[in-house]
Amino acid sequence: MRVLVHAGICDNRMWDSFELPGAVRHELRGYGQTPAPPSGELRHADDLEAALDGPAALVGASFGGLVCLEVAARRPGLVTDLVLLDAPLPDHDWSREILEYMDEEERLLEAGDLDGATELNVAFWAPTAAELVRPMQRRAFELQAALDDELEGPEAIALGVVAAHTLVAVGERDYDDFHRIAARLAREIPDAELAVIEGAGHLPALEQPQRTAALVEAFLAGQT
Repeated sequence: MRVLVHAGICDNRMWDSFELPGAVRHELRGYGQTPAPPSGELRHADDLEAALDGPAALVGASFGGLVCLEVAARRPGLVTDLVLLDAPLPDHDWSREILEYMDEEERLLEAGDLDGATELNVAFWAPTAAELVRPMQRRAFELQAALDDELEGPEAIALGVVAAHTLVAVGERDYDDFHRIAARLAREIPDAELAVIEGAGHLPALEQPQRTAALVEAFLAGQT
């Protein structure tokens, strides 16, 4: 079983041009066609784990990669292969550039300016895929606007316990923070390899779908 988990500024539509044989899409709650839970609590790793009916290969983009990594760390026997495409880490020491973006997003959302927050995210994360990302990000903000609770997630992940054969990939043009995170992931996950995707920024599966899908398929087929 191969499972695709989308980025936090996207939904399942981000995989429309990403052709990976045998893959199914897992949409996080509060995105796309998947409503947020009535209680307001978002526990994405719990949802993903519950959706797996046996050992699986997980492919996660950005925030979706973090969700996949969390499952792989707490249930090592459940994840056979792990692909992390520009995944973040909760305990990373973010640069001033990223912190300023986070502060501005928080300000816009607290003011109820969903359009402004959408444009901020599109410009910051996906300037070359703006028309694709904009409706996905706007939809996510709409679904999540009424939530009262904070997102549930770990403050850190024990990378050394991940047993899955892991591909850590980062877009050549992504922010330096994500190159540093990718290097750390490749260094601290026991069975990991690192790849840089030429010509891509933060969303390789959208920006370079054929190149990224070929890399992932070769890895999952044991050809890398």
